[in-house]
Amino acid sequence: MDEAALKEIIVLHRGFLDGVPGCKRADLRNASLKGLRAPNAKLHSALLSGVDMTGAAFVRGDFSGADMFGAVMRRANLAGSNFFRADLRGAKFTGARLGGSDFREADMRPGDIRDAGMERTQSVDMSDAVLDKSNFSRSNMSEANLEGASLKNSNLSEAELIAVNFSGADLEGANLELARMKNAVMAGTNLKGASLRGADLEGAVLRNVDVSVCDIKGARLDNCRVFLGIRDLEESLKVKVQKHMKWLATDGKEGEQADFSGANMTGLDFRNADLSVAKFTGANLEKCNFGSSFLTMADFTGANLSNTNFMDADMRGVILMNADLSSANIAKADLGFVNVLSTRGDRRVVRFPATLNGAKFEKTICSNTNFAGARLDGVSFETAITDGAVFSSGDEDLGEEVSAQEQA
Repeated sequence: MDEAALKEIIVLHRGFLDGVPGCKRADLRNASLKGLRAPNAKLHSALLSGVDMTGAAFVRGDFSGADMFGAVMRRANLAGSNFFRADLRGAKFTGARLGGSDFREADMRPGDIRDAGMERTQSVDMSDAVLDKSNFSRSNMSEANLEGASLKNSNLSEAELIAVNFSGADLEGANLELARMKNAVMAGTNLKGASLRGADLEGAVLRNVDVSVCDIKGARLDNCRVFLGIRDLEESLKVKVQKHMKWLATDGKEGEQADFSGANMTGLDFRNADLSVAKFTGANLEKCNFGSSFLTMADFTGANLSNTNFMDADMRGVILMNADLSSANIAKADLGFVNVLSTRGDRRVVRFPATLNGAKFEKTICSNTNFAGARLDGVSFETAITDGAVFSSGDEDLGEEVSAQEQA
């Protein structure tokens, strides 16, 4: 279809909406509109299921009430468009420009797509899309993929955001008040200035998310993995943790790897924190709480970890050489292998084990802890509680010898 034919269909559709005799409703189901331009197109209540608008430009288009089930709008420019109450189930918006658009009450749940005679469930994909200042109030976006999307100053109040993936998304200044976000995933998400007042975050995972810069008053946080302790840290320590979080979220491009070597940090609350690859060599961390935290490849060489809680922590590839874990609790923690890329440039995956050589485990609680493949030279578990713990090394290939910090 060319732009002239599309324009004629839009004109007839407008007449249909106005009740003009001889005009008809736009039926573009499964049509290819790739790369076409139709600014200000009035397609309210049009039939657009399965339409392919890849790379098209429909700036300020009116798609309110339209049937856009399974539509493909990858890399399309739809800025300022109206999708009020549109059926967008299973639609694809990957990399699209949608800033200032209206998605109020739109249906953006997964859709059952029939392809080549087979039926499959397809979630809405808005990954890497630009959605700044858009309105999603009361829309249903359950299970949608918004990874890497920009939603600055957008309105998602009272929206259904169950199991939505916001990993790497920018929600600076966004309104998420009273949003239902059960089991949502927000890894490295920017919530600066965002409001989550009264939001339901039950079961959500906010890994490497700084909640000290947003408003979560009245939010439901049952079984939510979120690092609340950052709000209570002394300012210089908080800044160091924030820089580390930025460093992790940007793969080292911004921020700074945290180095707490030799620091006295007794009794601090780091539950659910992401301090992967951080350095704690020789630090005093007695009675700290690292429960359910992410400590992949962190270096605790020679650290005082007595009476510290690591229950349910992700400690794959951790370094605990000569650390003192007397009376510590590492029950259900994972100290198994972590996969890292080879440093030889061949993209080979190397399984890096936890290193516990010389660590002290006097009266340490290790119930159901995973030590699979861990290096345990000089370690005694004689007084430790090890019921249900896994020590089998398996037949894993350790690959080349590398240090955790070299992989940062």
